Amino acid sequence: MVNERKSAGIGAIIWTVFVVIKALTTNLDSLQYVMILLLFAYLVLVPLTLSLVADRSNRFYRWAVTFQPFAAVAAGISFFLSPGVTATLWAVPWLLVTMLIALYGFTRFLQQKRSLKGSELLIQIGLMYIVVGGGWLVLHRTGMPVLHFSDIIVLLTSIHFHYAAFLTPITMGIVGKKLLALRPGLKRLWLVMTVAIILGPGFVAVGITFGNVYPLLEFIAVVEFVLPLLLYALLLLFVYVPHLPNRPAQALFTLSAISLLFSMGASFFYGYGHIGDYVILDIPLMIFVHGFVNTFGFSLCAILGLQRSGETAALTVKGEGQKKA
Repeated sequence: MVNERKSAGIGAIIWTVFVVIKALTTNLDSLQYVMILLLFAYLVLVPLTLSLVADRSNRFYRWAVTFQPFAAVAAGISFFLSPGVTATLWAVPWLLVTMLIALYGFTRFLQQKRSLKGSELLIQIGLMYIVVGGGWLVLHRTGMPVLHFSDIIVLLTSIHFHYAAFLTPITMGIVGKKLLALRPGLKRLWLVMTVAIILGPGFVAVGITFGNVYPLLEFIAVVEFVLPLLLYALLLLFVYVPHLPNRPAQALFTLSAISLLFSMGASFFYGYGHIGDYVILDIPLMIFVHGFVNTFGFSLCAILGLQRSGETAALTVKGEGQKKA
């Protein structure tokens, strides 16, 4: 059985090599930076996140973590190729891994549906959403036009469904269990936030699709997703962090919350700029301001913070009435 954390450690080394080769062989532009951030998710963040929600009795989970390192490397190879048949074939293994993760999320949902609560639903939906990101990766590698989207928007949609739709709801779901234990009075607010986060990725996708014609719709979609995340960052800082068991976990989650406030603030101004048809933050700057901060500040620090605090949603022992998948 592949060890997820060991896979992530080796993945970090492979990712570093990939970045060096890219820097030496390619003029690094916005598209290349998106590829770099995506590959970091494939090689490092996805296995670390899966380790937090493990159920090693589930065959889809076992297959996903077994094939993840090879599929991630294959996707990295596809990023060195021009879009077309060969690049698509190298990207398909990652789509298959995201399908396995989604199937794990679906079977986990079926196992727990009778006792499912909002925080757990966030985890299951996050596991299922990732397959959309895998599909958009393959679409990008084909080189075929997708609606009116530019090349970089297609790849940014893939990254959206790996970070905002996979990593964010899963880590938020794990944190939510302790938050509600600490502050039961937050239950109604948390339910509203949960619904907004679950619907947000699809709503943002609709806003982007019709944003050229209806820019206000895109801004409303951004606000619908950004606002609950800003509230979440504040809950992290003022409710969750003070009750963490050790200083490293507190430091990691403090940095994660501050990064989330910063990156979501950037998203708000990016969306707001489209209403008046003027640029506050353009896409290249958003990749730096939002993309890198969200990747290494919010996402990575949140996952490492959960590991340091011992908070997981792993199903290492089958619950009563659960069947082996």
